[in-house]
Amino acid sequence: MHKYRYENHIISNPLLPFIFHRRHCISQRNNVPNWHKNIEVLYCIEGSGFVNCETETTRFDPTDIFVVNPDTPHTIISDTFVAYRCLIIDEQFCEENGIPVQQLIFQKYIKDPELCQLFEAVTEAYDRKESESVCTIADIRYAVLGLLRKLCSTYAVPGQRDDHADEYVKKAISYIRQNFTEHIALEDVAAYAGISKFHLSRQFRAYTGSTVIATVNLIRCTEARRLIEGGMPVAQAATACGYDNLSYFTRTFKKHFESLPSDFTPKKITVSN
Repeated sequence: MHKYRYENHIISNPLLPFIFHRRHCISQRNNVPNWHKNIEVLYCIEGSGFVNCETETTRFDPTDIFVVNPDTPHTIISDTFVAYRCLIIDEQFCEENGIPVQQLIFQKYIKDPELCQLFEAVTEAYDRKESESVCTIADIRYAVLGLLRKLCSTYAVPGQRDDHADEYVKKAISYIRQNFTEHIALEDVAAYAGISKFHLSRQFRAYTGSTVIATVNLIRCTEARRLIEGGMPVAQAATACGYDNLSYFTRTFKKHFESLPSDFTPKKITVSN
């Protein structure tokens, strides 16, 4: 099953085996689920949204903490705007400190002021590092361990997830990501996943909150937006991402981003003499 895990985290500093985002924002409704082997801790700091994880959708408001267990499809969505901190902790770091995350099931939704303080201790440690103060790598590792210790002592129980429950959905998402520039039909995705299109449709909506075809369009439009922001003409970006009808692409793009594709074209700067 691990061959369908498409998000592999690259750790730039082995002494800091973490990925930390001080402030990550979501202002669109839908995002494609991702999954990975490492534990991920989310801390809402502004706005409101929802975390779609496995087959559950949980409201995500300021001071809420959400723990994503290893190999669990998840995404954050918002009708308006949500900002959150994100800490991804490398599996090997956990194991080296006696925390077998693959053998634990963490409570997902947590409301705990002490845990919020421990998360902010991680943030402050990173802030001091960036300001080139006396903070050392050991300070960040110590802060992360404090957060992990609280999670393990209060919000974890021995056990393992049923990795086969969402296998078809992971296969389907992987297939779409690999082939979104080509014509994709529901039958193609179902054949790759190894189940009927009716079963896949039910499973896919349960785990992602969306349909297969809507996800195809979301992935295509997201890539098209990246290309347009990089300077590619709109029509060329549409074709590169699997659209042979520019009008349909424009309508679909606006549905996902509430803006026209041309709104993401880099603005030319005019220099006056």
